[in-house]
Amino acid sequence: MRKLMTFLAVAVAITLSTGISLADPIGPDCTTCQGSIYLLQYDPNNTGTDPVTGDSIYDVFLTIDTTTYDFVTDGNFIDSVSIKISDSVDVATSSLVSAPGGAGAWTLQFGGINAGGCDGAGSGFICASDGQTAPADGSTWTWEFLYETADPLGAATIKARYVDGNGAKVGALVSEDITLQPCGAGSGEDCGGGGGGGGNVPEPGSIFLLGSGLLLASIKLRKKLARS
Repeated sequence: MRKLMTFLAVAVAITLSTGISLADPIGPDCTTCQGSIYLLQYDPNNTGTDPVTGDSIYDVFLTIDTTTYDFVTDGNFIDSVSIKISDSVDVATSSLVSAPGGAGAWTLQFGGINAGGCDGAGSGFICASDGQTAPADGSTWTWEFLYETADPLGAATIKARYVDGNGAKVGALVSEDITLQPCGAGSGEDCGGGGGGGGNVPEPGSIFLLGSGLLLASIKLRKKLARS
């Protein structure tokens, strides 16, 4: 029995350490992440409806952890961030609730990000920009948006621009698809990244390997019991 339990433990350990993908957060090792870690969440308990338009309003949190940021030059900052969670967004009725340095330090507008910052283009994107209130110095920053849309939730994307002390872009523009995760009461995750978000999610191949290992262990156990 001891050998069987050892075999089972090894099988499970091997399975869980093989073929694991990080669903959310993303980074630091994605194509344009620049070494930072990104988390996108929404609070389903704080989702509302605009009484005038009937559109849905989502409470959305973008968190960027720069602990492992690939620092390029002195004085690096995140000066623009953009999110998309639906096919359309009503900028006139959406808002920035909180941000590094305070929401008042940032300008909210429609669109994604290009080399110059918020570009005013891209269906479903909403962008916030400022100057030097979010240094990429190992800090973790969170932006909270009230995102109003007439469309259902869809595939989510985040964008961000890093700049030097003179406001010039450094490194690649961050542009990554990301999983929108629920947070708040009942989800097990704090909104704003406090709960760490997401985690290691086994891919189908990993699940198959784990099931195979458990099945083999069960067969061995039955044979052993039959002989005793």
